[in-house]
Amino acid sequence: MVNIFPRISFSKFKIGKWGSEIEDENWISSQPITTTTVAAMQILATVPRLAYCRPNLIKHSQSKFILKDGTVVKTWTSPFLRDDYIFLADPDGKMIFGGRIWQYKEQLKDAIELISRKFS
Repeated sequence: MVNIFPRISFSKFKIGKWGSEIEDENWISSQPITTTTVAAMQILATVPRLAYCRPNLIKHSQSKFILKDGTVVKTWTSPFLRDDYIFLADPDGKMIFGGRIWQYKEQLKDAIELISRKFS
């Protein structure tokens, strides 16, 4: 078999970020994370099957309450998949932490309530 395609070295390909990755970067916070926010993230880490979600989904969420350090807790329920989303955002609305869940919604609600009682 004869190769009719010219050889292209891998150095000719440009490696970079694609459209959605660039958009996601616009929604990620660059501010330092405070100890209160870290404690809230540790509470959320106890929720089973809480998965990472894309940062640009924070634009759909609504604010629930504000923590003592100024971090905003936001939630959203997807109208199509009925997944629940939780976001911790800086005062500018950029994501510090984001997660989604579809099966253990009650545990997520309990965790949000605990965060509200302890840190707001």
